[in-house]
Amino acid sequence: MSAPQTEDVLQRYLAHARVQRRLAPRTLSLYADALQRLQALALRDGVELLRLQTAQARRWVAQLHREGLGPRSLALLLSAWRGLYRWLGGERLVALNPIEGLRAPKAAKPLPKALSADDAVQLADHADTRADPALEARDRCIVELLYGCGLRVAELVGLDAQASGTARGWVDLASAEAQVLGKGSKRRSVPLG
Repeated sequence: MSAPQTEDVLQRYLAHARVQRRLAPRTLSLYADALQRLQALALRDGVELLRLQTAQARRWVAQLHREGLGPRSLALLLSAWRGLYRWLGGERLVALNPIEGLRAPKAAKPLPKALSADDAVQLADHADTRADPALEARDRCIVELLYGCGLRVAELVGLDAQASGTARGWVDLASAEAQVLGKGSKRRSVPLG
């Protein structure tokens, strides 16, 4: 397929994405950029887009990754390319989708940001003089358990005041510990702050 024909097919696909799939303008812009990159790679390597093979597409993704394109950007490219080939298959212009089995490298999952010690102290010391003293005491205990004991919210809400057959967790004031049921249904003991 020559460059003008390729351009026409890509424009028809983008029109389909805009009208039939109702993609947002920003998504359409990102898809257009992804398809331009695909077209540039194909022209550079002398590959016809309608004859693209999975191995060649995999090499392109690996090359883009080596050049510094991040996992999320690669996932977006692959989504646009996969959609194009799915549409080409529906138009009976290709027999198979060479992008279908390709996956972007996994993106690192950043750890949640921890509350600084100063912010935790400020949160624990916060008092509303107009609020109910019982609610203020409860809120203070919640902050202390969450931050001081390192509890997860799910562990906190599973706590009872005392041990019982149905308790998922409890606070043992005599030993100054909280027994909690954590991730993977594992029980652990944490010291109270």
